[in-house]
Amino acid sequence: MSADEPTPTTPDPACFGDQEFEDALEPVHLIRRSASVLRAGVLMLGAGTSSLRVRQLMRTVARAVGLDEMQAQITFTDIALTVSRRGIFRTQVGEIANPGVNAHRIAMLHELNSTLAEQVTATEIDDILDRVEQTPRLYPEWLVTVWVALACASVAVLTGASWREVIAVLPASAVSFLVHRFLGRRQVNLLPTVLVASAIATGGFTLISALLTAVLGTPSPRLAAGFICAAIYLVPGFPLVTGGLDLTRIDLNAGIPRVTYAAMVMLSITIGVWIVSGLAGVSPAPVPALDGPPALVWLALVAASFLAVAGWATMFNSPWPMALASGVVAVIANVPRLLLLQHGVSNHIATFVGCVIIGLACHLAGVWFKMTKIIMTVPTMLVMIPGSSALRTLIYFDQADVVQAMRNAIATVLAVIAMVAGLSAARMLTDPEWAFTRPDPPQLGLRALRRP
Repeated sequence: MSADEPTPTTPDPACFGDQEFEDALEPVHLIRRSASVLRAGVLMLGAGTSSLRVRQLMRTVARAVGLDEMQAQITFTDIALTVSRRGIFRTQVGEIANPGVNAHRIAMLHELNSTLAEQVTATEIDDILDRVEQTPRLYPEWLVTVWVALACASVAVLTGASWREVIAVLPASAVSFLVHRFLGRRQVNLLPTVLVASAIATGGFTLISALLTAVLGTPSPRLAAGFICAAIYLVPGFPLVTGGLDLTRIDLNAGIPRVTYAAMVMLSITIGVWIVSGLAGVSPAPVPALDGPPALVWLALVAASFLAVAGWATMFNSPWPMALASGVVAVIANVPRLLLLQHGVSNHIATFVGCVIIGLACHLAGVWFKMTKIIMTVPTMLVMIPGSSALRTLIYFDQADVVQAMRNAIATVLAVIAMVAGLSAARMLTDPEWAFTRPDPPQLGLRALRRP
C-alpha cells in the first residue's frame, strides 16, 4: 500500500451526519490517482500531439500509480477517462479550452512516459506534472517572430518568389504574427484572430510591394508567391498532420475534430485573403519556378527548405537540437521531391516519396539521438503541406473561376492524401503500434537499428 493511500476502513453511520457519511465513503485513493492520470493526458493533448501518444502516457501513469484498468475516449478538446481499482470505478472528464502546440512540453511528457518508475505515488506524479506545466517557453517572442518571418519568406522562395517578394514578406508576416500573438493572449476567438492576422499579412505584403514597384518602376511578375506565403504560418499544420494520423489508425473521435478544426482555420485565413485580394486586385495565379544559374537556384532551395522548417519548429517551441534536426531532415526529403517535380512526376507522387523519407529519417533521428519523432515530423512536413493551392482554391471560388478552383482543390486533396499516406507508411514500417492493432505487436523493420 502506497504512502498516499489511507488504510481502508468502514465508517460507522452513527458517528456522522448524512453529508459526512457520504464523504467518508468516497474512495480518496482512487480519486487522487484518477486525477493524476487525467491531468497527464490533458497536458499531453493540450500540447498538440496525437491521441495515440496521449493514451500511451495515460496508461503508463495509470500502471505506475497502481490502477487496475484504464479506458479513455479522446477527442481534439476532451478526454473522458474511466479507471478502476479493487472493483471500484471512477469516471472523469477533462477539457482543453485553448488547443495549441508546445513541442517542448510534448518532449518532456514523452520522456516521462519512457522513464517513469513502475511504482510511484499520485503526489510524485503531480510534482512532475507541476514542473512540466510551469516550464516557460524556450524562446523570447522577438526571436520567434524573426524565425516565423524567415520561415514565411523561405516558403515564398520555394514557391518561386524573388528577392522583392522576400523583402515584402519579412515585415508583413512579422507584424501579422505579433498581432496574432497579442489577440491570442487576450483569448479572442480563434477564427476572427486568424482572419485579422491573414488580412494584415497579405495587406502588409501588398502595400510594401506597391512601394517597391513605385521605387523600381516595374511590377514584379512573381507577386502571387509572396502574397500567398505572407500568411502561410497560420496554416494549421500540427492538427492537420496529427488528425490525418489519427484517421489512419481509425481513431475517428480524435481525427475528425482535428481535421474539422484545420478546415475552419483555413477558411478563416482565406476570408482574410479574400478581403485584401478583392480590394487590391491581386491574382493568386501560381508563378514559374526560379530561374538563374542552377547552382544558385539549388542553393536557395536548400537554404529555404532548412530555414522554413527550423522557423516553424521554433514557433512550435521545439528544443533547438530538434529544430536543427528537423531542418536537416527537410533538406534530405525536399530535395528528392523537387527533383521528381522537375522530371515531370506528379506533385502528389513526389509528396508521397518525400513524406516516406521524412518518416524514416525522423525515426532514425529519434532512435539514434533520443529525439521525439512527432515534434520533428510535423515541422518537417510543413514544406509539403499544400497551403498555397488550398488558399488558391477558395480565392478562385470567390472570383467565380470554377475551373481553376476545382483544379487547385483536386491538387490540394491529392497532396494531403499523399502526405498522410507517406507518413503512415513510414510509421507502419518502423512502429509496430501503427502496423498492428493487437496489444502485443512484434518488433518490426527499423526497430532493429536501435542502439544499445
